[in-house]
This record gives sequence, structure tokens and C-alpha cells, in this order.
Amino acid sequence: MVIKGRIVDGLREAGFFTRLPWARQQFVTKLGIDPYPGTLNLDISDAEDVEKLREVKRRKGIEIIPAGPDFCSAKCFHVLVSGKVKGALIIPQIADYPESKLEIIASDRIRDILPSNVGDVVEVQIF
Repeated sequence: MVIKGRIVDGLREAGFFTRLPWARQQFVTKLGIDPYPGTLNLDISDAEDVEKLREVKRRKGIEIIPAGPDFCSAKCFHVLVSGKVKGALIIPQIADYPESKLEIIASDRIRDILPSNVGDVVEVQIF
């Protein structure tokens, strides 16, 4: 499945999450990714792509289990960004998580690998 999204700035909180020992360990063992501290954030505006994302969210995915009650679990899927960067889609399992938002981790900073800026559209292939 392929979804297109526009690069947006995030809340600058993912760097903290990706550096937590329990989260990082699961990213490495379950996804094969030692994550760069942060995520690539995409906004999905096309109605067809939003529906595709809803379908992905209904799938089982790879679960990241929190170390305690102060954190949420996450559902993950392997992705390929712009046909070049292997990563993982991270979907926090919280009720108010925006339905049109994608957060992607990778071993390197994706925006350094793909010459890209806020507002650029990228394609994400989800496995």
C-alpha cells in the first residue's frame, strides 16, 4: 500500500521517546531499526490516502509495549519512504492521535537522506 503525505514539523517530542531504553530496544529487536532520535512527520490530506491509513491502523502490526503506565503502546509497520529509505511507521495507541498523521522512524535522519523540506510531498510504501 502506498500513501502520500506532506512533510510537517512535529511537536519535538519523538526524540525523547525514541531514546527511551525500553522503546529503543524494541525498535532494534522487533523492527531492526536503531532509531535516529526523532521522526519524520507527514500530514495526509487526500481523502483516499486517509482511508488507506485507516485500513492500516486496523491491521495487527508490530507492537511496541511500554515499560510502565506513564507511556502508551504503539503499533508499527515497515515502510519505504520515497523508494529509498527503510523505516517504520509508528502509530501511538492513544485515543486522540490525529487520524491524518504519519510518524516514521529510521536509522538515519530521513530529511538528510532525502532532500526534503516542510511542505514537500513524499510517498510511503507500507508493508
